[in-house]
Amino acid sequence: MPVIEINNLSKFFGKRPALMEANLKVEEGEFFGFVGPNGSGKSTTIRILMNYIKPTSGSAKIFGMDVVRHSAQIRQHVGYVPSDLDFFEDMTAGALIGYAAQLRHWKDKEKIGKLCELFELDTSRTISKMSLGNRKKIALVCALFHSPRLLLLDEASTGLDSLIKKRFKDYLLDCNQKGTTIFYCSHDMTEIQELCERTAIIRGGSILEVSEVSALSSSDSRRVSVKTDDDLSALFTLLHIQQTITLGGYVCFAYHGAMDDLIKALACFRVEDIQIGLPSLEDSIIRFYEKKMEKEEGAYQ
Repeated sequence: MPVIEINNLSKFFGKRPALMEANLKVEEGEFFGFVGPNGSGKSTTIRILMNYIKPTSGSAKIFGMDVVRHSAQIRQHVGYVPSDLDFFEDMTAGALIGYAAQLRHWKDKEKIGKLCELFELDTSRTISKMSLGNRKKIALVCALFHSPRLLLLDEASTGLDSLIKKRFKDYLLDCNQKGTTIFYCSHDMTEIQELCERTAIIRGGSILEVSEVSALSSSDSRRVSVKTDDDLSALFTLLHIQQTITLGGYVCFAYHGAMDDLIKALACFRVEDIQIGLPSLEDSIIRFYEKKMEKEEGAYQ
């Protein structure tokens, strides 16, 4: 049984669609990524799973239970970090975490203390005087202290400094190895690449693809950097390369054709150095969007 199961899920705000007949399954024990541009429907999906907003149509289940009818039961086993934080400003961090523990009937203060120490959270400070990063630490502690079966994380690392972010990712990997299912929404493609085995790509409220992260990273494109004093404009015209940048003496571009054609074309120029590598996950997803848009435009012609 999947931990998360979404079937034909749609959400409209007035006449504006935020989610369109989405379908998705996340299996138990997965570290699952959820990526897409701003306004694509990521946070809407997670808020429906938490029953903070109701779907217009379709259904969503967690642990086999409907997220609307069994919300209270589901939340006992879920940890959630929202993208936007809205805390009681006059409370201290410690008081707020204590309040969250009371709501969950959680009495293991040692576990809470260890998390606060791990994330270097000053629990004596008033929330109104805290930065985004420190507020995010409060959300992390509240999401993690009860050792949930499922973590729903919406831009959970935003605002954290590099050291705390590293500790947080290591902690998540340890939780995942112990069986926790993690649904990880992030704009940081490096994080998705480091942490997730599979990811869903969402755009315009539609889930376009669910794929292994490794498969996305090894697409048909390559990142090419060429060091030369020659004018490569003829090469770019021949191989239909439109966007290039110059960095540190190298002309850099994405190449989507056959490598044999590129090598033969470059043989006509004096090349001091060439570097060819696989695209980043972000490059691959952008290319994926481009292909989808090309197909959509072709369908309307």
